[in-house]
Amino acid sequence: MIDAPAVISAYLLSKTALTTVTGTRIWPERSNPFPNYNPTVGGAIAFKIRGGTVIYSGQAASPSVQFKCYGVDELAANTVYRALYDVLNNKHGGGIKSASIDVLGQTLGEPDTGWPFVLCFYTVWLGI
Repeated sequence: MIDAPAVISAYLLSKTALTTVTGTRIWPERSNPFPNYNPTVGGAIAFKIRGGTVIYSGQAASPSVQFKCYGVDELAANTVYRALYDVLNNKHGGGIKSASIDVLGQTLGEPDTGWPFVLCFYTVWLGI
């Protein structure tokens, strides 16, 4: 079976347009950033698989993925969101055959910390 979080993470970390705004702060299988993260150090993305399907005996998968794009303020969080959109929507490479946004981003705030983030969802087609 395809390790979807690892494939997606490796792909995103290979995209300079995204890592320019996040550094290496792209965290698979996380609902929230790590406890030691603070948005003042720069943007970040936490993402997790929220469902999907596996076909062809595990050789292909189409997970639905939740992304949370963080920034020091709402504008910075949206900058991370747009960078994610630019490198992922209708793109392919590194095990990703195709990706399409399911729900456009919505700017929100973490209840406990107040940190702004943009929440969005993609379907990502993966294959070996």
